[in-house]
Amino acid sequence: MFALSAASVRDLFARYGHVLLVFGALGMSTIPLRAEDDPWPSIKRDMYGAAQIKEGDGVVILEAPERAEDAAVVPITIRVPPAINGTLKSMALIIDKNPAPVAAKFTFGPAAGSGGGERRMSMRVRIDMYSNVHAVVETSDGVLHMTKAFVKASGGCSAPAPKDAEADNANIGKMVVKSFDPALDTSSLRDAQVMIKHPNNNGMQQDQFSGGYIPARYIDEITVKRGSDLVFKAETGISIASNPVFRFTYVNDRENTIDVTAIDSAQTKFTGTSGKSIASQ
Repeated sequence: MFALSAASVRDLFARYGHVLLVFGALGMSTIPLRAEDDPWPSIKRDMYGAAQIKEGDGVVILEAPERAEDAAVVPITIRVPPAINGTLKSMALIIDKNPAPVAAKFTFGPAAGSGGGERRMSMRVRIDMYSNVHAVVETSDGVLHMTKAFVKASGGCSAPAPKDAEADNANIGKMVVKSFDPALDTSSLRDAQVMIKHPNNNGMQQDQFSGGYIPARYIDEITVKRGSDLVFKAETGISIASNPVFRFTYVNDRENTIDVTAIDSAQTKFTGTSGKSIASQ
């Protein structure tokens, strides 16, 4: 079980939303932190208990900018090298000092592949202050593998909302799903990309006209399937950037159409299919 799941975030906002908003208003990145204020040990304990985690053993590679150009849209890529064989059970991206540290947790199915090429997962996230970012992968044998990167970014979670919120919310849930042919027909993996039109409001952003806080509404679950086979199911939350984009690999086969279902915190369901653009349902 991992800390601050989507359901936990909803509970936090229901009970303590006013407190979170105060921190957002103050700008948490300006609060001085001591070296001993490292949140990772407690996050690790909440997510993985006493389980041992192998760090820096080459099973998982994390690509993150040393200094983010825009703290509200920080590109992150998690890679598993071709030399690593066997299925992956899960993958987690943790931004240690974000208000909700667990940006995403992925559970993989048979269509995600078991090796034979580099497996990748890319996304864009918000980072609230200078922070370590951890990527943790669980392999088929139940062993946890970890790497981390330090990212210099601040204010990403309370970055101003778009001036035209109405236009930003137009076609909310419209989804574009693409599957890309690999360079070689013999490749065991292919790339796909899911783009969702959604503000992914986190409750910490101010309306630039009224000065009030925009209610939280964000994508908190994504399921990707190829036919009846699961590629992955993701639990996401307020650390994912607006208009979420996920690019990932999956098994290259004769039939490569993928179907995507996303559910947001308002329990609205959105669907998409590779090669088609579908609005919200």
